[in-house]
Amino acid sequence: MPARSRFAVALCAAGFGMATLPAFAAPVDEDTAAVIQDLKRRIEALEQQLSAKAAQPAAEVAAPAAVAPVAPVVAATAPAPAPTPAAVANGGDFKLAWGGYIKTDFITSRYSDGAVPQSLGRDAYIPNSIPVAATGAENARTYTDLHAKETRLYLRGSGLMYGHKVAINAEFDFISGQLGQGIAGAPNEAVTNPYNPAFRLGYLDFDNFRIGQDWSTLQNMVALPDIIDLVNWPSEGTVFSRQPMIRYTYGPLAVALENSESTVATLGGNAFTVTDDNTLPDLVWRYTLKTAAWGDYTLSGVVRQVTDRGTVAGGNDTSMGYGLSFAGKIPLWGQDDLRFTFSGGDGFGRYMALNTVGDAVVDANGKLRTVEVYNGFVAWHHPWNEQWRSNLALSALHANTGQIDEGSIFGPGVSRNVRSATLNLLYSPIPKITFGAEYRYARRDTVGNLSGDMSRLQFSARYNF
Repeated sequence: MPARSRFAVALCAAGFGMATLPAFAAPVDEDTAAVIQDLKRRIEALEQQLSAKAAQPAAEVAAPAAVAPVAPVVAATAPAPAPTPAAVANGGDFKLAWGGYIKTDFITSRYSDGAVPQSLGRDAYIPNSIPVAATGAENARTYTDLHAKETRLYLRGSGLMYGHKVAINAEFDFISGQLGQGIAGAPNEAVTNPYNPAFRLGYLDFDNFRIGQDWSTLQNMVALPDIIDLVNWPSEGTVFSRQPMIRYTYGPLAVALENSESTVATLGGNAFTVTDDNTLPDLVWRYTLKTAAWGDYTLSGVVRQVTDRGTVAGGNDTSMGYGLSFAGKIPLWGQDDLRFTFSGGDGFGRYMALNTVGDAVVDANGKLRTVEVYNGFVAWHHPWNEQWRSNLALSALHANTGQIDEGSIFGPGVSRNVRSATLNLLYSPIPKITFGAEYRYARRDTVGNLSGDMSRLQFSARYNF
């Protein structure tokens, strides 16, 4: 037994003996009683001090484990905190996260002028999927489709490694790469509804560089309307492209070399073929302006090569294409806002409206005639309260393809005008869940004075995780 403990026991024994002394000994006077009481108080105080000292080392050891770690607040000019051993192994602090959403759609579509096979055109709004005919009332078709293949997954990471900002992103869904259901072995709705994952995005950020596949620099994600269709933007009214690139961002300016590709039609043809003959990447830039009171805006542009080296019959030529796009989000009264995109140019049709009209057509001399295309949309976003909101979008595209009776070199089925109107009502009972109902009407007119329309009612349920 330690000396300190033996001393405490002896004192306690003496105190006990003195405390019981009056029961067995002769009475004591008042002075003696006062001395005994004082001695008892001193012994009790000493016992408390010894107990506190004996317990102190255990408390000091346990205290750090009982305190939750708190992230330090570091000033911009202060040195970064020392990394953990695991972080040191990677040269810094890099964190991974995964997420996505589960989405189910119930879609009823009526086409005025003919049948549409099960395809992406029935799962999402694709302008060129609207059938056209000279007369249409007797050819109308109505389809109902229920699917969950828009479900999306992503893996993202970011951190500071060896003094460099590093980030990654990989994203997949089950709808973008679907095959036609008439192909042997392709997904079908008869038994299991299987759909393979399709690659959407995958890139590496290193300081100010982005290398990999992302949304084109020509697009402005701030102007993305709150629409439940897969494409999200009103399809005929926007620029839309995901492709490989090398992008450098310096403040509000971003400049990129992006994957080049040309879409060319034969003389008098109705379809635009991917030539895969380009030798130069597309040069794309974007300038972003963010204001506290007046909204967010971008101005972007592209200069590109349009090439066909015999892929399209009769063609062997190279031309230049260019385009501009202005987009933004304007705050209105309350929490309302107006989102828009207006784009136009010559020979950059594949960037617009899901390649509704391509880049060029081969003329009678084998030369490429680039196509002027203009499009745009406006979308009004109106929250009714914290859980309910609505959106109204108007969208249109016009291509300078002429008409057959004007001597157009395009086929009669090439789109000349497309427009649509969309109205929805969305309900989010909690932040991560949204139920929606959306109606869309769209109409397509072609070079051959053919026309057709689509009416679609869509319901969806979505959970983000």
